[in-house]
Formats: sequence, C-alpha cells, structure tokens
Amino acid sequence: MAKKKKRNMADGSGDMDAIKLPDKKKIRALNEESRRGSAVNQYAEALFSTDKSRHQGSFERAIQYEDPGRNLTLVPEEEEEEDEDDITEFAARNVPKATGLNRGVKLGGQYVRKKTIVIWCVVAVSFLLAMMFAFPPIMTDDVDNSKVLENQDIFKDMGMTELKAYASAHYYVHSQKAFNSEKSESYRVVELAFNARNLSPFTVEIPKVVVTKVDPLYEDHIAYVRIGSVDENGKDVPETIPAFSSKKITVQILVNVAEMSEKEFNDAITSMILSTEGMNKKVLGMSIPCVPFFMFVSNNISLELK
Repeated sequence: MAKKKKRNMADGSGDMDAIKLPDKKKIRALNEESRRGSAVNQYAEALFSTDKSRHQGSFERAIQYEDPGRNLTLVPEEEEEEDEDDITEFAARNVPKATGLNRGVKLGGQYVRKKTIVIWCVVAVSFLLAMMFAFPPIMTDDVDNSKVLENQDIFKDMGMTELKAYASAHYYVHSQKAFNSEKSESYRVVELAFNARNLSPFTVEIPKVVVTKVDPLYEDHIAYVRIGSVDENGKDVPETIPAFSSKKITVQILVNVAEMSEKEFNDAITSMILSTEGMNKKVLGMSIPCVPFFMFVSNNISLELK
C-alpha cells in the first residue's frame, strides 16, 4: 500500500501568509514573442489561440484585474515610480502668483489680503463720514428739570383763532381737536428737558420736534409740540448745538387737561415718543440733513396739575 506523502509545512504551501502578489513584470514578460510557445505557457497559448475560445488570451489582463478585497499593495519599486510621477505632475502645474490686491500683507502672526484691508478702511471711513455728516446728536432725558410751567396764560397775547394759526405755522400741531376750549385753565404747558451732545465737528440745527407715538386714549389731548428756544425779540428760532459740545434743550407740549385726572395727565406725557424733524448740520454754509433722533419720555417723570 503506497504511503501518503506528508505535506511539507516548511515550504510555505500551507501557510496563507506566504502568498505574495505575482510580479507584474514577470507576467508582462509572458507576452513577449521569445516566451511564446515555451514550456511555461504552451498549453495556455494553445488554448487561447484556437477557435474554441471567443477571447484571445493576454497575460496583461491578469495585471488589470486585482481583487480589492485582498487589500494587495504594490511592489515597493512601483510605488516609488508612481510617487515620482505624481511629484512631476504637480511640479508641472502652472500655479498663478498673487498680484495686486490679492497679495498678502503680514499683520501680527498671519497674512491678510490687501483687498480685505482696503474693505476695512472703506468701512471705517464711511462710518466716520456718517458720524460727521448724518449722525444725529445724542439726547438723554433730564427728569429733574422736566416740569409743568406755572401761570401760563396761553391767551394772553392772542385769541384761540390766532393761536391755532400761529401754532400751525411754527410748531408741530398734533391734534386740532385739542383746541376745543377757550379757557386758559383748560391747558397746561409741559416742559421736558433733554441733555443733547453733539459729537460732530459741525453745528447741529433742530427746527422742529414731532410726536411719533402717544397712547390712543390721549391723542386728542396733545395740542402742539415746540422747541423751547426764542431769540432776543421773543421769536421762536431753531435750536442749535455747537460742534463738539453739550447743551440742555427743552421741548414744550401744550396739553388740554379738561376732564383729566393727574394720573391720566402723567400717563399721557410718559406714553409719548418724540423725534426730531428737519434736523441738519451746517457744513461750509450748506445744510446737510441728519438722521432723526427718537426721544423716549421717561416713566420717572412726575407732573402735577397746578
């Protein structure tokens, strides 16, 4: 009985780790004319050269199709060749150089494009120009100096018809219905004080202040609003604030208090939001319009019906 030949484990035939990727150069060599018909591949040549097969054999195809599941790697020599090709291809690319505003300028520890710096400068200059020419003065309420003027006889110098005509021409008239009484005791003049600060290098002129909002319950109680500034002849003139200075300004409001309690009187005043109208800056003899400034009447104001 013939003995079975033992498998020699030392030759690597049973070790899966010993399997190596075939050498591609040797496979390509099998296609050379000098190797065709040799004892190495004569059977394969005979098979693929006959009409029995629809496809002509090529050992090059064995190189093109590799099993990705086996995670096979290239031979070290071929890896180096591919790396050299990649470096040569990258070096051959035409990388454009930064020119003009796209060039970088080092600021601190990093480079910033000149275009970005120019944009920052334009924004900063635009903001400064807006501050100088269009930005309004800042006004804060002065609660301690806001009060009800005493002994104000609004009909001392003119009657109701003349007062309405004068107010319409010089002040902001909020409600014509508020002029429904010819008794001086039916009206109160409220003087609201504000601290105005002009941060620009130009003189600011405020010709008029208007009521932007008031509680609807008291719409018909607000007669008019005016800037409390007069010249040496007693005529109303626009309020002016010199450049880089602060000034106290007053706004006078005529209120019809007929059938109003003291609480309603206070609620009517504190519910108002005032704003400037027609405000401008004097620049080289020209009047540059300003953005309106909104003044919120403080809830801390306490007024008494005297």
